[in-house]
Amino acid sequence: MTDQPTPAVEIGAGTGAPAMVGTVLLVLGDSIAAGIGASHVSCGCMAVLAHTLRARHPELALVNLAIPGESSASMLATGGQLDRAEEVIGEAARSGGRVGPLVLCVGGNDIMEAKLLGDDEALRQFGRNLGAILGRLDAGLRATGSTLAEVGCVQTVYNPFEPDVVEGGSNGAEAHSMAPRRAGRGGFNRIIRGAAAAHGVRLVEVSGLFRGRCGELTWVRSGDIHPTDGGHALIADAYLEVCGAG
Repeated sequence: MTDQPTPAVEIGAGTGAPAMVGTVLLVLGDSIAAGIGASHVSCGCMAVLAHTLRARHPELALVNLAIPGESSASMLATGGQLDRAEEVIGEAARSGGRVGPLVLCVGGNDIMEAKLLGDDEALRQFGRNLGAILGRLDAGLRATGSTLAEVGCVQTVYNPFEPDVVEGGSNGAEAHSMAPRRAGRGGFNRIIRGAAAAHGVRLVEVSGLFRGRCGELTWVRSGDIHPTDGGHALIADAYLEVCGAG
């Protein structure tokens, strides 16, 4: 369903500098960024990231706009996450603060619903939408004296339907029942990697970190593709690395 990941050592690909930490950790995303699958809200990946960063930056506030079910298209909708993110960036600057890091987690629901459009069109629209999202975030930051290249991080999407997660090595029927409209081929992570490189933002290779470990790091064996506490902790650790705090 997803592309072959680049090695996990490329967690911070896209820019060599750590993400700048300001006064607001701003998160846009879907159910993973919202912490779904964790045993408690405090165990979600973004809550863990914020808690750990506060050890060095006690003034850091977390603004998590993530919405379960969010896609790249719905993120662009009027009154949606992206509009709100632009407001948060402006509000932080007016109060004397600064957004950083800025986290983007999107693409999983584009993959899960790709059959509604057909894979080719789903890929085309995802690439267009992701470029628009990153472009608007960069413009909003530049208006406050910052740039997306200074603070931005974007993650790849793991494939929960790996052959090793079901005894016997095949879970096609289970995958179909959980995600009957999912994409039939890869390409989405290639788009994420290309967009990260084009905008100079840090790439967090979640797909590589989860490869071969989805049975351990997600609830897929119980019919839920979201991360366990251990999966959320691993995602948070990856972000800490690109923030220079790993």
